[in-house]
Amino acid sequence: MLPVYQDVIRKPNIMRTRNPLKQTTAKVVSLGDRLRELNTYKDWQKLIAEYRNKGILLNPKLRPLVKMVKLGKLLIDEDIQRALDAKHCTKKIAALEYFDPRLLQVIYCVKTPGKEEYHAVDGQHTATTLAALIDAGLFDGESKWQDVEVAVLYIETTSKAFARKAFALINGRGKKKISAWYDHRTRVLSARIDDSQDDEDQEALRKQVICETHGCYPVDTDSVFVGKPGTFTHMQAINLDDEILELACKFHDDYFHYDPIDGSLWFMMADIARAFNAAKIDITDKFLKELAGILQGYFAGLYEFHQSVKSAHLRWGKHTYGYEVSWNDDAIAAVLVLLYKKLGGKQKIPQPLLDRFEKILDFVDDDIKDLYQEAA
Repeated sequence: MLPVYQDVIRKPNIMRTRNPLKQTTAKVVSLGDRLRELNTYKDWQKLIAEYRNKGILLNPKLRPLVKMVKLGKLLIDEDIQRALDAKHCTKKIAALEYFDPRLLQVIYCVKTPGKEEYHAVDGQHTATTLAALIDAGLFDGESKWQDVEVAVLYIETTSKAFARKAFALINGRGKKKISAWYDHRTRVLSARIDDSQDDEDQEALRKQVICETHGCYPVDTDSVFVGKPGTFTHMQAINLDDEILELACKFHDDYFHYDPIDGSLWFMMADIARAFNAAKIDITDKFLKELAGILQGYFAGLYEFHQSVKSAHLRWGKHTYGYEVSWNDDAIAAVLVLLYKKLGGKQKIPQPLLDRFEKILDFVDDDIKDLYQEAA
């Protein structure tokens, strides 16, 4: 028998006021503000104490220098740098929809002492693309790329080992990677604060508004808001079609507004929506509430359901194929609708959803089996 969804008292959600993407005016802080913030961080204080205890005094002359250098003076060490990625130069840097000379990055180099030789440690693709655009006559008034100057950040050393380590540092540990959330944040705030009409910025804002309208809030994985009701870190959700994103967000807000959003929501609702749309079957509010009743009454929410499906999928894979198969997100929606039918649900379900993991219910936890066996 299908469990009946029990309404849960809705409490005020702090994310409505503390949502980090809601601002519509720019906020600027000084470097001094950032310095004070870092100086209050306990691990930073410990690190400074360690420097002092070991008597370490840094040489200011070792800091990198900046200079305008002719492109013809740049060298590429093939045993240090990556091979040239011509596709990256063509599709990412110089692509018509992306390229803007104002966004060209500084080239990081190691300079040979006593010589005007600059070995590019990072930025070879920027330098190569720029040289090629000049060579093609696309920069007004410039034709000889070798004589065009670019901004170079450099240190002087004869050590190739240092150059090699510098490349690894700049492209790895020394560079804080931009997360998918920060990329989304950039686009949303470009639209909200700067009134950007760029298509991608407007799309990101549209997706953000869909989420916020239904009490759902994307946050970064290291955010203090992780785990708060309505928050999610699975940024793949932003790539969903608007209709599917709205369906999923509304489902969460209607039935599980008191929980953070488990990533299974996006896969589950996308699979259900696509299958129902293909079969030209309407997704009714009654059906969604019945699904919510199963998730709430038998699993206490999506997170527990997700974990239960993963366990069943593991057992099903070993039994069916004789070894542990890779996790398949399609199992989430499949198990839910199979349970729905076993528990007596009357909504017509697209057959592909029922066929995909036909035998997987044999491998759910015994107490769940007991529930639908009693219903039969």
